[in-house]
Amino acid sequence: MRQERIRRLISAGLLALLILIFSLTSEYFLTPNNIFTFLRDASVTGIIAVGVTFVIITAGIDLSTGALVAVVCMIAANILYYMPQVPVWAICILCVLLGAVGGYFNGNVVTRLKLPDFIATLAGQGIFRGLAMLFAIREAGRISNKVIKNDSFTLLSGHINGIYLVTMVFFIMVIIGQLILKKTKLGVYTYAAGANRKSADLSGIDTGRIKRTAFVFSGICCGIAAIFLLARTGAATVELGTGLEFDVIAAVVVGGCAFSGGRGDVVGSMLGALFMAVLTNGIYKYHLGSEYQVIIKGAVIIIMVLFDSVYQRYMENKTLSSGKRAELEKGAQA
Repeated sequence: MRQERIRRLISAGLLALLILIFSLTSEYFLTPNNIFTFLRDASVTGIIAVGVTFVIITAGIDLSTGALVAVVCMIAANILYYMPQVPVWAICILCVLLGAVGGYFNGNVVTRLKLPDFIATLAGQGIFRGLAMLFAIREAGRISNKVIKNDSFTLLSGHINGIYLVTMVFFIMVIIGQLILKKTKLGVYTYAAGANRKSADLSGIDTGRIKRTAFVFSGICCGIAAIFLLARTGAATVELGTGLEFDVIAAVVVGGCAFSGGRGDVVGSMLGALFMAVLTNGIYKYHLGSEYQVIIKGAVIIIMVLFDSVYQRYMENKTLSSGKRAELEKGAQA
């Protein structure tokens, strides 16, 4: 518990430092308009990061999120094109269900076929991207903007007093995800499955089911994110969501989740998503190209994983030293 608080404080400190640096170097950075902009930019990544947090806590990884978002958007856009009378709420439910199906597919490939998460979700990425291409063939890879630009759907990309609807949903998902992790048996079992799978199995926890549930939740989050991404872009393309999984994993890692599993939480991932959005926004203010964004984000992942590894070794050595000291004290007393 103490280690989680320390990681969360580190994430919050990095975010505060980044905001301070950019605010001192640009007078426009902390304007209300820019604040609402990077909150919006963090939201799609952050919503997906909420679900991926569960997967990584179980010592897994999901590389298919960007492609899953693409195929969900493409199917929804096709329906809006061929059946424009379908209500928006029905499209939203469909997106969530499609995301859940994609997550269920990944979870079953991992747990029932016993494939490594990396291989299974990499294959899933290819399958989902291919399906997006399949649904896009009739429109030469692109759905016209007019397909989804109706009054009801446009509201989903709107804002209330500057705060975007997607940002509100993001924070709601953070609250839901954190409550599940910290206040339910599912959360306890999720940590247990990631910390020590064999021990969890011996204690009666169905770790396979827990992992499948984590992937389904990740898929649901992808479906929710797809709704707002489609509303914002006004079009579905086969390239939609490309590289999104990179930002999501970066956000979760910066937020303090460990690839070894059993550590991290949703609040940390929220801070990580905000950190990545602020970083991207600040780089844009310096008029640097997208190639620099990718390089810097990659460097951030390496630094954070390295830091976590060093910190974990330090804590393990500290625990061992404390244990040896206690044994020596007992021997001296005897």
